[in-house]
Amino acid sequence: MYKSAVAGFLFLLVSTSMSDNIENARVEPREPRDPRLQIVSEAEQGSPFSQLAAADMFYARGTYEDAFYWYSIAVRSFTSNPTAFSAEVIKYEMSAAEYNLAAMFFNGLGTDSDKKQAFKLYAEAGRKRHLAAQVQLGMMYVYAEGIQQHYGLGYAWLYAAELNGENSKDVKKVLKMIEGKMDRKSLDNARKMSEQWIDEAVLEKLAQRKKTRFAFISNWFKKSV
Repeated sequence: MYKSAVAGFLFLLVSTSMSDNIENARVEPREPRDPRLQIVSEAEQGSPFSQLAAADMFYARGTYEDAFYWYSIAVRSFTSNPTAFSAEVIKYEMSAAEYNLAAMFFNGLGTDSDKKQAFKLYAEAGRKRHLAAQVQLGMMYVYAEGIQQHYGLGYAWLYAAELNGENSKDVKKVLKMIEGKMDRKSLDNARKMSEQWIDEAVLEKLAQRKKTRFAFISNWFKKSV
C-alpha cells in the first residue's frame, strides 16, 4: 500500500510538471519568421511575383548584384509563358520587371553597362505601355544613347507616353524642341506611329474627339452655305 501511494504521488508530480511546461509553451511568444526569407524562399520555388519582389527588396537595400539576378530570373519566368498571365499582369508586373532590368543594364548596376541590351528591354516594356520605359526610349532616340539618333521615333515614343499620362516638364520640353526641327508631315507620321503604343481607352477617347470635331465642322459648314 505504501508503494502504491508513492507511485501515485510520483505520477501526480510528473503530470503536474508536464502540464506546467505545456502551459508555459503556450504563453511564450513565438519568434516571427523573417518575411525577407519567405520572399526569397518563394522566389526560389519559381514564383515570378516573388522573384520580382525579391529583386525590389535587394535593390532597395543596395545589393545590386542580387537585385540584377532576381530581375533577370523574373523576366525569364514571365516571358517564358506569357499566355499564363492576365493582360493586367503583363502590363504592370511583367513590364516592371523588364523596365527595372533595363535600368540596371543602362546604369551598370549589378552588371556591366550595356545600353543596347537596356534598349531591347525598355522596348519590351514600352510596348506594354510602361510609361517610364516609353519616356526612356524617346530620350534614347533623341540623344543617341546607345542607339542611332532618330527624332521621329523619339517623338513617337514621347508622344505616346504623354497621351498615356506622362506630364513631366522635361517630356513637354523635348517634344516642343522636336516639333521645331521636323516638318508637319513627319510629325503627323510620328503621331500615327505612336498609336500602337497608346492605351486603347485613350485611343477611343481621341477617336471620339475627332468624330465630335468633324461633326461640329460639318454642321457649321452646312449652315454657312
